[in-house]
Amino acid sequence: MVPIAPAPAGASGGESVVPDSYFDRFSTPKYRSRNPLQRVLIRRFVDRVHDLFHQAEPVKSVLEVGVGEGFLSGYLSEIMPDIRFTGVDLDPDDLRLLQDKFSRIEAHQGSAYDLSFLSGPFDLVICAEILEHLETPERALDEVLQFAPAHVLLTVPHEPWFRLSNLLRGKNISRLGNDIEHVNQWGPRSFRKLLESRFDIRQMTTSYPWLLTLLAPK
Repeated sequence: MVPIAPAPAGASGGESVVPDSYFDRFSTPKYRSRNPLQRVLIRRFVDRVHDLFHQAEPVKSVLEVGVGEGFLSGYLSEIMPDIRFTGVDLDPDDLRLLQDKFSRIEAHQGSAYDLSFLSGPFDLVICAEILEHLETPERALDEVLQFAPAHVLLTVPHEPWFRLSNLLRGKNISRLGNDIEHVNQWGPRSFRKLLESRFDIRQMTTSYPWLLTLLAPK
């Protein structure tokens, strides 16, 4: 069993490289929020993703499934301009916003359940805050595996802490803190159970209130 790794020194609690001006480029409410604590948590999350990204090197091509308007891939693509980025999302409006901001990211409309229209290969596949929305996340994981990536980087809400965070700020009280769009909840043990038949878990770590994993397909 792979233990949960602590955040590396400098990856949390300090000044992040993600400036306020970057948040302000987006329309999604959680990024537009001026709540300083929320921005600190998102900055720490991005720092942890960045750390796992470097652990997956060498990386020349990246696919992000559920790219949205590009908060994560946009940031990574701007600090690593020599890497090819591709993004898939169901929402055409988000994809238009992505292309307006990050024209270098190749954007496609599509479902996590069918990625057959994409041309790989991809060295790294990212699914950030996607699996908790899917009735059958196993299908999405199988779609990712068709590209034979060297690594897969997944993030999901770390339960029960994600719901507790919502309750503490008075959100989703009637649903005990659970977002209405979330149909799955995982802690470290249950998330390992989902993953271990398909992947070797290279690292599992946290950035409150999220759980992050770097995986290698078996």
